[in-house]
Amino acid sequence: MYKKNKKFKSAVLVKQKKKLRILDIISPKKLKKGQVFVKLLSSSICGAQIGEINGIKGKDKWLPHCLGHEGFGVIVDKNNSVNKVKINDQVILHWRVSKGMNSLPINYLSRIGKINAGQVTTFQEYAIISENRITKINNFYKFKKIAPLMGCALPTAWGILNKETTFKKENKILIFGAGGIGLTLGALAKIQETKFLHIYDRKNKSKLTKLLNLKLKKFKDIKKQKYDLVIETTGNLENIQNGFDFLNKNGKLILVGQPKLNSVLRLKNPLRLFNPPSDNIKIISSDGGKFNPDNEMKILINIVKNNFKYLKKLITHEIKLSEINKGIDIIKKGEAGRVVINFK
Repeated sequence: MYKKNKKFKSAVLVKQKKKLRILDIISPKKLKKGQVFVKLLSSSICGAQIGEINGIKGKDKWLPHCLGHEGFGVIVDKNNSVNKVKINDQVILHWRVSKGMNSLPINYLSRIGKINAGQVTTFQEYAIISENRITKINNFYKFKKIAPLMGCALPTAWGILNKETTFKKENKILIFGAGGIGLTLGALAKIQETKFLHIYDRKNKSKLTKLLNLKLKKFKDIKKQKYDLVIETTGNLENIQNGFDFLNKNGKLILVGQPKLNSVLRLKNPLRLFNPPSDNIKIISSDGGKFNPDNEMKILINIVKNNFKYLKKLITHEIKLSEINKGIDIIKKGEAGRVVINFK
């Protein structure tokens, strides 16, 4: 049952480029239209949150605010307007919009004043979530370890391979970056039986790639190849430039990682973009894989259930909410695949 003025812990971004603060935040007096109250069971740290903390898009006008956009939890209560879930339902929390009401943004109270939150935040013990940012999932507790990845990492990776491109087993694929999303892309491509997949990272990520039986290549090896699909996950401009050069005549360069605000991208021979049929290449900025939670979450559920032993290797670190800054530092150092936050 929803308890007004309930106090619970949250990791809050108070100032850009600073560590998150663990604060006690207080829920509003009542739930508004389209809102559900969720007890978090697990969440995970996405590269997008690292970007928010580092301020890659510039000044953050919403500070201080809660963070996190992928999680797994249980419905504790809901506004009477919400019809898609019931109390005690297990749900995936995601940033992609699904059916249901789009509630007003949420605000919490704390000893430092008002704390902003959007329609979904997950770095907290409890959260008020908009109805259109949840998807019911039955009997999934035993997959709790990987469940939060179904809120962002897995949908984005699956959508890139199956909606934003036309994936074929014979495609030559190059992934720039062996971080959380890069490894997830590699793992799903492996499950889909790709025959030619290379991963490049500026840091030595051999321990991480070996866990998933993926091929980490040196730069001297990849620059000799031409690829059908190049996916850049880090936002590094040099990777984007090289990725463009490495495309074959019908290749696609998909940008997942976001460059810093006001950075300058230089492409060698951009005329290739205007030279069909000799060149028919495309540059695409990924839109979350164009994933539709209402129609496609069932696909991911089956993939996870059938490949759980393999996919759980994506989770390299499990932490408590109180250790959130340690988890973020591990990601920044390039030592992690996906970092999961477990709640009691």
